[in-house]
Amino acid sequence: MALLHCTNIGKHYRMGDSTVSVLKGVDLTVAEGEFLAVEGRSGSGKSTLLHIMGALESPDMGEVTFAGKTLSSLPANERSRLRNSAFGFVFQFYHLLPELNVMENTMLAPMIEHSWFAFRSRRNDLRERATALLKSFGLERRLHHRPSQLSGGERQRVAIARALMNRPRILFADEPTGNLDQETGQQIMSVLEALHRDQKQTIIMVTHDRALARTADRVLILKNGKLAVERPV
Repeated sequence: MALLHCTNIGKHYRMGDSTVSVLKGVDLTVAEGEFLAVEGRSGSGKSTLLHIMGALESPDMGEVTFAGKTLSSLPANERSRLRNSAFGFVFQFYHLLPELNVMENTMLAPMIEHSWFAFRSRRNDLRERATALLKSFGLERRLHHRPSQLSGGERQRVAIARALMNRPRILFADEPTGNLDQETGQQIMSVLEALHRDQKQTIIMVTHDRALARTADRVLILKNGKLAVERPV
């Protein structure tokens, strides 16, 4: 079943006196439970496309539809709620808050979603879920450590746990291994593969690495602002 659909997506940016077209009429459909990789060189527009699919940016033309809802037609507060509850994000540079420990970073999404009183009433259940997620990623001894005390791979596993905290329907991964060495990057990919295989998590990942892209169910290649090739793995 189609979960997310992009129709004729276009995006451009102003650079001085010139206009750079990054996306030029992109169409794609993502099925529920699919692991999709968008492969492309640096600057090809793949991160911009991911941000548009995840409602972090708006396209200049075209529409994104998620679960039958057109994102551009939703009020800003509903798009924000959608990003926090139905979408999870993993970025290249982790984006963990340095002043919070591992547990607090993992629980950030529900802390934002709920009022203080609602959060307090659910705090024990939320802590149990956060602990279970972190334990599943081998981080049970790091719950009270701050990001500066973690390795790169540990930080990225915390970021994945945080992204999964609200049980998102889609996990967006933007170059999730780009800041890691090869061995640690392979460990992170194993985590994503296990999420997809064992929990049927829908994942959309963008990467410049062809070998990493081939771990997905399907690979789209973005070139010159368009999806030039679609190939099964």
